[in-house]
Amino acid sequence: MYSCKYLLVSLLSILFLSVNAQDNPVRQRQSFNYNWKFSLGDSIAYSSSTYNDSTWRELSLPHDWSIEADFSKKLSGRNAWLPGGIGWYRKQFSLLPEEEGRHFELQFDGIYRHAKIWINDIYVGVQYDGYTSFYYDITDYLHFDKPNTIAVRVDNSDQPNARWYTGSGIYQNVWLNKVNPLHIKHWGTYITTPTVNNQEAEVEITTVIENMGESRKIVLETTIYTPEGTKVGFRKTKPFEIGQFESVEKFSAIVIRNPFPWSLETPNIYTAVTQIKEGNTIIDDYTSEFGVRTIRFDANKGFLLNEQNIKLKGVCVHMDGGPLGVVVPKAVWRRRLENLKEIGCNAIRTAHNPATPEFLDLCDELGFLVMNEFVDKWDDEKWANPFFEMEWKKNFASTIARDHNHPSVIIWSVGNENYSPEDIRQTIGLKKYCNYVRSLDPSRPVVSGMERGKDTDVAAKVDAIIESCKYMDLIALNYGEQWCSKIGERKPGKAYISTESYTYFTSNPEKRFANNERSPWFDVLENDFNAGLFLWVGIDYLGESKKFPKIGSDSGLLDIGGNIKERGRFYQSLWTEEPMVEIFVYDDDPDDFSNSGRWGWPSMSQAWNFLKGDQLNLVTYTNCDEIDLYVNRRKVGTQQMADSLNHIMKWKDVIYKPGVVKAIGKIKGEEVCEFEIHTAGIAEKVNVKADNEMPESWDIVHVEVEVVDEDNFVLPIYSDVLRFEIEGDAKILGVTNGNMNRAPIYPDKTKSFAHNGKCLLILKMGKEPSDVKLTVSAVGLEPGIIEINKTVVEEIEE
Repeated sequence: MYSCKYLLVSLLSILFLSVNAQDNPVRQRQSFNYNWKFSLGDSIAYSSSTYNDSTWRELSLPHDWSIEADFSKKLSGRNAWLPGGIGWYRKQFSLLPEEEGRHFELQFDGIYRHAKIWINDIYVGVQYDGYTSFYYDITDYLHFDKPNTIAVRVDNSDQPNARWYTGSGIYQNVWLNKVNPLHIKHWGTYITTPTVNNQEAEVEITTVIENMGESRKIVLETTIYTPEGTKVGFRKTKPFEIGQFESVEKFSAIVIRNPFPWSLETPNIYTAVTQIKEGNTIIDDYTSEFGVRTIRFDANKGFLLNEQNIKLKGVCVHMDGGPLGVVVPKAVWRRRLENLKEIGCNAIRTAHNPATPEFLDLCDELGFLVMNEFVDKWDDEKWANPFFEMEWKKNFASTIARDHNHPSVIIWSVGNENYSPEDIRQTIGLKKYCNYVRSLDPSRPVVSGMERGKDTDVAAKVDAIIESCKYMDLIALNYGEQWCSKIGERKPGKAYISTESYTYFTSNPEKRFANNERSPWFDVLENDFNAGLFLWVGIDYLGESKKFPKIGSDSGLLDIGGNIKERGRFYQSLWTEEPMVEIFVYDDDPDDFSNSGRWGWPSMSQAWNFLKGDQLNLVTYTNCDEIDLYVNRRKVGTQQMADSLNHIMKWKDVIYKPGVVKAIGKIKGEEVCEFEIHTAGIAEKVNVKADNEMPESWDIVHVEVEVVDEDNFVLPIYSDVLRFEIEGDAKILGVTNGNMNRAPIYPDKTKSFAHNGKCLLILKMGKEPSDVKLTVSAVGLEPGIIEINKTVVEEIEE
């Protein structure tokens, strides 16, 4: 529903904007992802426009060279046992002679890391941080009578330099922006909606205008369109003079009647078109998207969206896409976010760096609330960017300017786990960084994911937390919910939020690693001033591994392929109202957490293949009042949710018999849902299912692969090799079986081990009109075959 609605909005927006663009092509945003050359290695000669790069690899961006390499236990587990290094990118391009006199900006959405840029032999600048989007005015560097050359040096040789997988290279989009010398500044509108009710909404827009040309007398016009493309607001300034090399700000307030609010259920997106005019001539036009909504954090009630009290059901999310490295297409993020939405998640913390622009667009579209984080460490000797202090202001300002119109963004975070609340350096840093961010955007609260510190006296700990948080707009802490009620008793005058939490365990106020079998979500529910939490973590991610061949963290609610795991189903039982129940079988003692790990989960599966007479322990996750459990139609028993500690129904010593285990969920005595697991037979065939069997050129297609028996039951113990063959114009971008404990050993992507009888392929369609046929085979099994009918589009890939 959201996708169709957003498509309609986009088409209508394109329609009314394209008319203007055809008549007045005053602003152009050109994809600069194509026809690059790349080489690993390092020489200053590579920056020269005359260097012969004919032997270099040709590629399109975005690009991550680390994920293309082999996993090796000789490398660092922090970077998922993959290499860094130094790489160079080069591109030649030409401009039309009639374009001379225009203003040109080269925009990089993300380069990891330490990127230096040359244009036509002239050094342009450096961006050390690997996550911040940045751009340069390159007007004076360009030729209009001969080709231009861009060279980019990327240095990710200092390994490891982060606590998780970072990737290497120009891993996000590149754009060439062409405007008139007199123009609206890049990321130059700031839009808020301070007052919203059913009758009207006040939209306040500040626009920054830059003039790199001669003095001119102009007016500024702003028009607002609804999600359906209907004009609902207009404001025009009085004529004013803007001098050469002058920058001015103009403020407009526009009232929208009967607004469509942006909310979790109805994420409506408005469009503001801002134009600079000289007489009847359009000098520049600039399009901004925004949502009509209000946010408020209350010291007693927690968080309110449009004055509706909402608990943040949040997860932290790293930037990688598993087998894709850090080059993650928008369609892959969409599938992941939609699966998080299915289990009731409504909030994302971008851990621990700004997300891609496309990711935030999806959060706007799908209705997620976002804590937008700038950085992990400020000045840690091992993990911090050594140039952080040199460029933090520039980076923070760039991210705020890029992202502040996103209605999904409700919190800025200036850092993560720098110092504990007892450390004066934490207070000093919060004072400096939070005050600066507030000076740029006072419309959102500013926090940091504060490290909780060591065990100490509880009263002293609570005092230190409140004292350190005086420079934050909320009481914000990683893994600190055990002190939430004590903090609330002190009436700190601020809402509380858990910036990072375990999924399964909580700690004691006196003991940091107590491993209590209790979800931190119950602390959210039990304290009204607790606005919500962000679980660690939403999706399994690469890196932060301590032992080869484990390639990353498996603490996610979704696996690395974006599929919902057992812990995701548990949170679905806590976060959703649509009746559901799922069954899992414990591998070990369900009450022994000695091997679970602090970020872990009791080992379990949905296999029902054991020895007759085995005594097994089961668990059901449900949001129903009661569950009836059956083995082969024989009732094992009934459990009431009211009697289930921490929302977990454990069924102990169930006697195994081959067949079917069924759980039936009841609400007020009425059967409302059911779930089954089956004894699987002998592997017979491979089933394949695509999420889009009629894609367009360049589209992403996810193909789920399952090994099944003659009754189409998945074999959860099947782990043999699957082979993939593609006919037609498409390629396999990535393959994953979801197993974080076994490094992939087939880099050519033509085969993979199954895990739990399953595997996921991520395909990318080419441009040619031929149909695509995918065959997945395994020894002794009937192969799975799927034909994908591709629709051709003429536009170049973006």
